[in-house]
Amino acid sequence: MIFDNLNQIPSFNEVIIIGSGPAGITTALELEKRGITSIIFEAGKLNQSQESQNFYKGKIVGDNYPDLSISRLRQFGGTSGHWGGNCVELDEYDFENWPIKKNDLAKFKKKSYKILNIKGDFYKKKFNSQIDVKNLNWSNVRFKEKFFDKIKKSKKISLIVDCPLINFTGENGLISGANFLNNQISRNIKGKIFVLSAGGIENSRLLLWSREKNSNLINKTLPIGNYWMDHPYHSVAEGVLFKENFDSYLNYNNLKNYIDTNCDYSFFFSPNKIAIKNLEILNTLVNIGIYKKNQKNKDNIFEKLKCIAPSLIKEKIFKDGDTQDYNFSINLLTDQEPLFSNRITLDRKTDPNNIPKPILHWKRSDKIRESSRKIVEIFANFLIDKNLGRLAADEFLYSNQKYTHMNGYHHMGGTRMGISKNVSVVDKNLKVHDTKNLYINGSSVFVTAGNAYPTLTITQLSLRLADHIVQSIKS
Repeated sequence: MIFDNLNQIPSFNEVIIIGSGPAGITTALELEKRGITSIIFEAGKLNQSQESQNFYKGKIVGDNYPDLSISRLRQFGGTSGHWGGNCVELDEYDFENWPIKKNDLAKFKKKSYKILNIKGDFYKKKFNSQIDVKNLNWSNVRFKEKFFDKIKKSKKISLIVDCPLINFTGENGLISGANFLNNQISRNIKGKIFVLSAGGIENSRLLLWSREKNSNLINKTLPIGNYWMDHPYHSVAEGVLFKENFDSYLNYNNLKNYIDTNCDYSFFFSPNKIAIKNLEILNTLVNIGIYKKNQKNKDNIFEKLKCIAPSLIKEKIFKDGDTQDYNFSINLLTDQEPLFSNRITLDRKTDPNNIPKPILHWKRSDKIRESSRKIVEIFANFLIDKNLGRLAADEFLYSNQKYTHMNGYHHMGGTRMGISKNVSVVDKNLKVHDTKNLYINGSSVFVTAGNAYPTLTITQLSLRLADHIVQSIKS
């Protein structure tokens, strides 16, 4: 059911969901299957507009970071409207500091695959003593396109767009209602359970603002906004793979699992638990992009390798002035430590609804560069030991030059889950500590970033949250 304005909405609702991205929609869909009604409030319009995107502008303090209004979408379906579609699972050891384990999400795998149109399963297998090979699956789902008609026809899910949350109301840790604004009309909507699913920045911003407006509603000591994370993304190395040796040793045809528009084939690996511990590095997703037919940047790569292995280049590669071997590039998607200093705070400047704009305080640590260097060296030494090829690492890895590389646009943390109120905002069931009926959903609850694109984990957490809400309501 689609509402046109606030006056059409019932004064009391069983479950109120703020945000219509993957987290909010997944939660509503699962509640529907279990017989629970919900209403989704989306701050943006049905379609993207520049006017709406301007609400997402904010200030950045620290390292260079993209404008906050271009890395997320304020519309029905949320940022799924422009995500790349790559899906990969978090590793078991990513959950070491979480109050839940990977197995706690296992029962929701099949449902999450169906929501995301994932056809195959995920695997991880030993590559050598330090590296695991893993696969990615691709999702073609845009939540707006896939689920709008279903929600429109639903008798259990209602939706209103262009209706932002202003703040929560209530007392003594119990939310009684939420103030929403639509077409300059404000109304307080009552509910039994509230789920904030507005994204990795908005969840922190709106929660901080609600606490500032009503300190009796949300614990004033909770580290809201802190431990914010992204996935730094770097292009770190190029090189040559000796075709005959490489194909034979790696059983190459079984390793290729992903076709990239920028190269002929890709395969992915990550450091295993032992390497992460012994080398004191961050978990990282390594993308080896192989140019089998299209010898991209061949001359540039060979010039770099001349300085590293001149005799090898002369004998092996430049014998006939050309080569039939593969050239490759390495891109890294790096974990980021959850640091208290990386955080979302409120600005003195406000958006058109008089809610303070966000300030992102964010810096990359030296450990990101160090981890990237060690991981590249693992692969470089492996190529040398097996005589499978050679690589030239980016000088950035061995210098103190400023980070100039991209980011994953994966907003995580800020309302992280945990047991201790000193270092977390929500418990293992995603309920805000000391607030009886407010839940936070989405990547903002992540304790660590790991090396995985977050949407699959968001979907599984949303299904788990819906399961908990059903049990809570029916108990």
